[in-house]
Amino acid sequence: MTDDAERTVNLRPDDGPVQPGAGVAPPPGGQTGHQDDPHVYGRARRSERTVGRDLLAAGVLAVILTATGFPAAMLWQIITPRVEFVIVEGGWASTETYPSGYVEGDLMFAGIGLVLGILAALVAWNAMRARRGPLLLLGLVIGSVGCQVVAWKIGAKEWEQFWEGVERAPVGAHMWRPPSVLFVQLDPAAAWAALKVGNFTTALDALQLGALAVMALAATFTYTVCAGWSRRPSLRTDTPE
Repeated sequence: MTDDAERTVNLRPDDGPVQPGAGVAPPPGGQTGHQDDPHVYGRARRSERTVGRDLLAAGVLAVILTATGFPAAMLWQIITPRVEFVIVEGGWASTETYPSGYVEGDLMFAGIGLVLGILAALVAWNAMRARRGPLLLLGLVIGSVGCQVVAWKIGAKEWEQFWEGVERAPVGAHMWRPPSVLFVQLDPAAAWAALKVGNFTTALDALQLGALAVMALAATFTYTVCAGWSRRPSLRTDTPE
């Protein structure tokens, strides 16, 4: 194929050579050139990016992730093995000498958070292309912590109801303890009270997330890896990668 033929193939129908003397109508709106044409080179016009819109997107993501704490709690309660107790005179006793269910609650909780964190980061990265950046990552972290806090609170409620049932159960009755997250110390009120008097050590002791931070760490790591492999410095794109 000749050079002239190759150039002709790459032209659009309206980009053909202009005949001498032929008039060329200006584009609508009196603009000239292709700088305002959203379809030049196959690209769509990019929406305006502002801090307010990025914050709104991050807030929506955080709310959605926090709401997933309810089904996550239900899944955690279903798949975690429960410890069997029998009511005896003056209290209760486990039917096993060293029940593994004491630690399986934390392991299952952390495992669910790990999977949800990876999935949340991948979905946010691909579904919110126009809002990629540090603010969206902040919403991802806040929503991940919120998700696991909600699941933990639901488990704590089940835990309290179980022990109330133990106190009312007759001797010889068998009961199954629901899963709980043991290695967590989260009391924002106590942390704030300690900060007001300048006791930072006590404040940090009252904010030990433990397993509640697994989802946020997994989401941050996955999102950061996606950003590191992105071909665009701004991370943002309006076309599939």
